[in-house]
Amino acid sequence: MTRGFFGRLRALGPGIVFALTVLGAGSVVANAAAGASSGYALLWVLALAVFFRYVWLSVSARYVLVTGEPLIAGYARLGKWFLWSLWLALLVMAHLYTLYAIALMGFTFDVLLPLPWGWSAETWGLFFTLAGFGMCFWGGYPAVETACKVLLVVMGGTLAAVAILSGPDVGGIVRGTLIPTRPVGEAFGGTVPIVVALIGTEAGSITNLTYSYFMYEKGWRDVSYLGRQRRDLLFSVVAMFLMAALLQVAAAGTLFQSGVDVQSAEDLVRIFSDRLGRAGRVIFALGLWAATFTTFVGANTGYAVVFSDITRRIIPGLRPVYATSTERISVGRDRIYQAALAFWAFSPLYVLVADWDAAFLALLVSAIVVFLIPLLGFGLLWLSASGERMGKYRNGPITNALLILLILISAYLSVTTIWDWIT
Repeated sequence: MTRGFFGRLRALGPGIVFALTVLGAGSVVANAAAGASSGYALLWVLALAVFFRYVWLSVSARYVLVTGEPLIAGYARLGKWFLWSLWLALLVMAHLYTLYAIALMGFTFDVLLPLPWGWSAETWGLFFTLAGFGMCFWGGYPAVETACKVLLVVMGGTLAAVAILSGPDVGGIVRGTLIPTRPVGEAFGGTVPIVVALIGTEAGSITNLTYSYFMYEKGWRDVSYLGRQRRDLLFSVVAMFLMAALLQVAAAGTLFQSGVDVQSAEDLVRIFSDRLGRAGRVIFALGLWAATFTTFVGANTGYAVVFSDITRRIIPGLRPVYATSTERISVGRDRIYQAALAFWAFSPLYVLVADWDAAFLALLVSAIVVFLIPLLGFGLLWLSASGERMGKYRNGPITNALLILLILISAYLSVTTIWDWIT
């Protein structure tokens, strides 16, 4: 029996990879913008979003372990139009995620170790793109899991340090977490886009598909793993909330009173350098790099696995890699998986020479993904509420109500955002 923190950490896996996949550039920018514009007032939104994500992932994981089939096989029951919609959305969103990840990997490491020529950030962006692609292509899920466990400690340590040094107001943090309020502040057009971005990054949408596939790659494929999966997911959502909350706390303590909006990646570094000088700049840059690199490798691995499974179910003549739950094979050698990895890793490299604001792009992409939640949520609700497929493990009334509520909230936010942009 493993003992101690690191022993328990070794027994986990999919939840850690998933947590660091979603705690990437989009989450960093969204939470920093929330803290900078609204202080501690949006911590309750974060808590609500992470709770909804726990419900979503718990239901999807239970479906996979009970039925013994991948989640996409369940969604296929809604029709091929549903899979084609996911296929197209995944193709575009994965490209956009990687786009700003590459830009921020280069910028953050240029802060840590600038090279003696004018294209230092672009060089580092290209280097870590190649390194991350190699890890995903040749190492697959096991290598990504190992890297995420190491970088989890790095991220947690850096975020805790800067949050403490920002001089947090403990009472304000408690009130912001437990008492819902509507803050007054302007950042990227107002409060509503920030809330939508937080829902998009913390409650999730298309990225939620990856968790059950990380379980498959880990070898958790039947109901006997249900207890381990629950512990894994609980650790994951606690880590997600704590690290995202530390970001909001640090930004609130350093930028909220000054009235500075988060407008670029440089602003994120200044969150800590204003208080800690060069040391703070390096500490935060290291944490931001770790967050961005783990998102790059975790998202590309997860998206490529899901993309491969969808492709093999919509194109006649192709056999799914995960045909049954008893097949203990990895998708890593699948050519569709490898092609998807290569496309998403290298197609966005033009961002290195484009004059774009990666931080604003991160918020924009995070807001877009919220539009997919109603579609995915409805499908998950239909699958998991069925007594025929789930038996005694089917959803109870409370779980069904929570999923319906999340669908309604995300639909409302989608309509609100569209109207806000139009007017």
